Amino acid sequence: MRRQRVLITGISRFWGYELAQRLEADPMVEQIVGIDVREPAHDLNRTDFIRADLRHSLVGKLVRALGIDTVVHTNLIVDPRRTSARVAHETNVIGSMNLLAACSGAESPVRKLLVKSSTAIYGSEPDDPSVWTEEMTRRTPPQDAFSRDIVEVESYVRDFALRQPGATVTVLRFTNVLGPLLQTPFQAYFGLPVVPTVLGFDPRLQFLHEEEAVEALYRATVENHPGAFNVSGPGAVVLSQAARILGRRCVPVIPPVGGSIATLALKRLGLLDWPPHLLRLIRYGRVVDISRLRDQFGWEPRRSSSEVLHDYARGRSGAPAEPVLSPNGSEPVRPRLLTRV
Repeated sequence: MRRQRVLITGISRFWGYELAQRLEADPMVEQIVGIDVREPAHDLNRTDFIRADLRHSLVGKLVRALGIDTVVHTNLIVDPRRTSARVAHETNVIGSMNLLAACSGAESPVRKLLVKSSTAIYGSEPDDPSVWTEEMTRRTPPQDAFSRDIVEVESYVRDFALRQPGATVTVLRFTNVLGPLLQTPFQAYFGLPVVPTVLGFDPRLQFLHEEEAVEALYRATVENHPGAFNVSGPGAVVLSQAARILGRRCVPVIPPVGGSIATLALKRLGLLDWPPHLLRLIRYGRVVDISRLRDQFGWEPRRSSSEVLHDYARGRSGAPAEPVLSPNGSEPVRPRLLTRV
């Protein structure tokens, strides 16, 4: 069986770095090449780093010269706080277009493309279905730049799959990830003394432990699972329940009309820098179905959404939170790399 030659974008951040570590321990992976605009904060044993910007570089020459057969695109910016709106759009859309072009063509050695996406592609609206499956599409156009980027990028990925019928194309749509290594909007949100909520709303939410996010990426890299897959901890919690698990109290200070003005005020006070698409999420919520992941991968995250929150609470306080009654216990995670998504 031929050993894989893997290219990972976004190697300096959590997703790319943690995946590279997993792949380095896999003897069936012959070579790992990581691309990013800056080096990883910690060393990797057998991953070759190439400083490159997908918005400008000619990745196609690299792919062909190294005989790369697997490309994992983790470089989508899902946290708009990280950079300007212009850079985020160029990185997400222009960078993805350049990468897909590099993987295309009759002479391309690429036989597998994996793209890290987000369940934000479904949106959050008052008339949404109670549970989203991968076949469903949002009913209204996205209202914020990040969601538009995700919709646009996935459309390019679908076009690539049609142009390259010999390649396995996988899209993983991750829900809200929590864990000790990541800095995410929800981490900042739940870190406030009180949790600001939208008056009159207590939405259903889902969470995924960062370890299991990396496990899903790893399995999709070394196995063949074409198509789009929702990735979330089983089950859901309402926002008030999530706050209680984390020892926080919800305070409904965001009005249902003009909520963006209220969150802007919180940002100016230095309390909360909250992306627009997440404002709709903490108003209307979102729950996705993971049956396709379970059926086709033969695997699902073992921590439920509630257990992810309990695990996060224990890690943050250093003491046990409320007891978790599920048999799916959590394992301690040794902090290694703290980075934004």
